[in-house]
Amino acid sequence: MSLKIGMALTLATSFLASAPAMAQEKNFKEMMIGPWLITSVFDEYDNGQKRDNWGGPVSGQITFGRTGRFTQIIIGPAVPAMKTDDPRKPDAMIVAYYGTYTIDESAKTISGKLERASYSARVGTTQTWTVKGTGDKLTLIGSNRTDQHGTFKPTLEVRRP
Repeated sequence: MSLKIGMALTLATSFLASAPAMAQEKNFKEMMIGPWLITSVFDEYDNGQKRDNWGGPVSGQITFGRTGRFTQIIIGPAVPAMKTDDPRKPDAMIVAYYGTYTIDESAKTISGKLERASYSARVGTTQTWTVKGTGDKLTLIGSNRTDQHGTFKPTLEVRRP
């Protein structure tokens, strides 16, 4: 009987010791699911220049759902010249969109198909992010965009809430 109890205790101890490691081992998709707070946004141009085109600190969130759907919203600081009495008109720069997403585990990329966007020219397009980092703080480097300053990659620094 004591041999059986000893074997059971050894087995239980081994299982309990490995349980935290098993709980921490998530694949890339599982790691990305859920909300991420956007802590910083900048645009990196092909010439290496980094620009804050928002005029100050931003806030926002990007969320990847278990069902393959995502939402993103970024809001810049209030701009007095944009202020109106109409509560439906923003008084800050805003980027908002939602749609579906897929993940490439090996490349650590996320591709989002935009269904609606605050900038209508993006509707129906695909946004791809390359994810750098691990854990609760990541950098998402977006696919190329073009504005009056040239071609850039929007870069989001995010953290878990």
